[in-house]
Formats: sequence, structure tokens, C-alpha cells
Amino acid sequence: MERRMRESGDGRVPGPAGAPVDAQAAGNHTEVLRMVAVDAREDLVPLRTDFDRAWRGYDTRQVREYVLGIESELRLLISDRDAAAANAEDLARQLEELRSENDRLREKVDRVSRTPIEPDGLSERLLRMVELAEDEAAEITERARAAAERSWAAAEQAGRRLRERHERMVTELDERRRELAAEHDQLMARTRAEVDVMAKQAAQNRRKQEEQAARRREQIENDFAQVMAARRAKALQDIAERERHAKQEADRLIAEATDAAKQLMDEAQAKADVMDELRRRTAEGLQATFKLLSEAAPLLSEPFQVPEPRNENVSEAGTSGNGRETSSEPVAG
Repeated sequence: MERRMRESGDGRVPGPAGAPVDAQAAGNHTEVLRMVAVDAREDLVPLRTDFDRAWRGYDTRQVREYVLGIESELRLLISDRDAAAANAEDLARQLEELRSENDRLREKVDRVSRTPIEPDGLSERLLRMVELAEDEAAEITERARAAAERSWAAAEQAGRRLRERHERMVTELDERRRELAAEHDQLMARTRAEVDVMAKQAAQNRRKQEEQAARRREQIENDFAQVMAARRAKALQDIAERERHAKQEADRLIAEATDAAKQLMDEAQAKADVMDELRRRTAEGLQATFKLLSEAAPLLSEPFQVPEPRNENVSEAGTSGNGRETSSEPVAG
């Protein structure tokens, strides 16, 4: 497409259906498209995924995957929209370039037009060249007008499709948001109802468990009391049995000790009787000896003094270690 075109005298570019379009309006339209793209990008992606967590409800992984899928689709749509906006900006830039080229050509034409050309002073060749230039300028102007109309129509159509798509996406997102909010409200209401029911069931189960625990505790206490009573009776029985055995053993030991003591006393008494008999016999022997000595004293040259006998010495002298009687003869002085 040739970029040379002739602009109309009021400085406007021909728009669709032959209507003149101001270049500033085209620039404003481009700026509006850019602002719409930026605002839509900030508003749509990423979606708010701050779902309230509930005890029971949808699977968090499935909801996250669904939201990520929606965000991916929105990113694709935004990429398409950005591409359309970039295309519109490119078309607007081409329109600006065409307008600049138009201005340059218009200045050239004005400069040429200000120089009067006398047909009589021109040769046939120059006249032909002027006619060809005018025809070429008209053709260029017509092509530029058609290109501008096509570019403007394409930009308008792209902007219209973009606006419709954006409005449709916003409407769908609003509808989806309302559906999610309604589902969330229903889910929360159902969850609250289920929580209330479960709380009531938990309270009933707690009361039942407390009653069962009380009965079980009472049964355990009764069993413990019975076991302790049985153990106490068994312990008392064992103690009584041990006391009986201990008493029997003590009686046996006392009887044995009594028998042994009696036997020892009998043996001691027998030994004492034997000792008394030996003492008596020893005393009788000593008396007889003393009597003989007294009778024999006058026969001796010197008088013999007989000592007074002592019972202890007599006992010890009269009895040996084996209990036999021993005789004691006086020794002359």
C-alpha cells in the first residue's frame, strides 16, 4: 500500500463512509483502548481466590484447579485482547504516518499550486506530466482514503469486538461470582446446619459416654470393694491361720521347753541327791576318822590338834570328778 495520499483542506483524515476523522480523536481512541486493556488486566487476573475455608464442602484442590483454569483462559483472552489493542495501536500509528505523509504532500502540492502555471507557456509534454501527476495524486488520495477507511473500520471492529468480549467476560465473571457466592452461602448454611446437628449428636454422645462412664466407675468401685473385702477376709483368715499355727508352735515349744526343763530339773535333782548322799557318807567317814584320831591322840608323844572340818572341802575332797567317793588320810606333822 502506498503511503502517499492527499489530505483534505481542513486537516482531517477521511473516516468510514467518507466522514472526516480527526487524528486527535484517533489518538484518544488508542489511549482509551490502552487504558481499558490495563484496567481489565488489573481487574480480571488474577481472580480473587480467597474462599472461606469450611469444615465440609468442595474439595480445595478441585476449586483451586478450576480457578487456575479460569485464570489461564482469562490470560489467553487478555493476550488476544492485548494483541488486538496492539494491532489497533499499529493501525493508529500507520494512520499517523499516513497523515504526516499527507501533510508533506499537501505542502508540496500547495507550494506547487502557489506557482502559477500558464498552460500556454507549457509544452505539451509538461502538460501531460501535470495531468499525470494530478491523476496519480487523485489515485494516491483515493487509495489512502480507502486504506484509512479499512484501517478505521478494522480498528472500530476490533475495538467493538474487544468491548463486547470484555463486557461478556465481565458479565460471565459477575454471573460466576454470584453463582459462587450463592453456592458459598448455601454451603455455609448447609455446613452450619450439619455442624449444629453434629454438635447436638456430640452432646448426646457425650452425655451417653458420661452416663456409661459413671456406671462403669460405679461397677469398678463395687468390684473393687468386693475384691478388697474378699482380700481382707482372706488376709484375716490367713492371719488367723498363722496365729493358730504360731500358737500351736508356741505351745509345742513351751511343752518341749517344759519337758526339757523338767528333765533337766529331774537330772539336777538326781545329781543333787547323789551329791547329798556322797556328802553324808563323806561326813560320816570324817566323823569316824576324827573319832579314831581323838581316841589315838593320847597315844602319841605330842598332842595332835585336829582342825575343824569344812563342808566345802569335805565335799570337794570326798567326791571326785566322776562322782566316786575318795578317802582322805591325815598327814603327820
